[in-house]
Amino acid sequence: MITGRVDWFLEPFIPVDVQSAEGSTLRIQCLLDTGFDGELALPSAAIRQLGLDYVGPSDTTMFDGNSQSLPINDGTVVWLGETIRVSVLETSQDAIIGTGLLENSTLTVQV
Repeated sequence: MITGRVDWFLEPFIPVDVQSAEGSTLRIQCLLDTGFDGELALPSAAIRQLGLDYVGPSDTTMFDGNSQSLPINDGTVVWLGETIRVSVLETSQDAIIGTGLLENSTLTVQV
């Protein structure tokens, strides 16, 4: 089980342990966004700090309906006790966890 928090704006956050290219782990507080069907999105600075490998561009539909090409990186997270590989979308905004990583999980949020 993973325990998170809800902030003053009623936004849910959960910690995600992301592994660097060298194998060390960085715990990142990620906004839980059920409108994001990817696995994980991280700010450019976090991608650089972790040394994640660039895979290529991804055409992404944003919340406002506009399409944008964003970089995809190869990452590894420790999720529910297992180490798994994930696609990490590179953004200029907050760290976000999407429904792609939540698949086959039960989500409960107490606001």
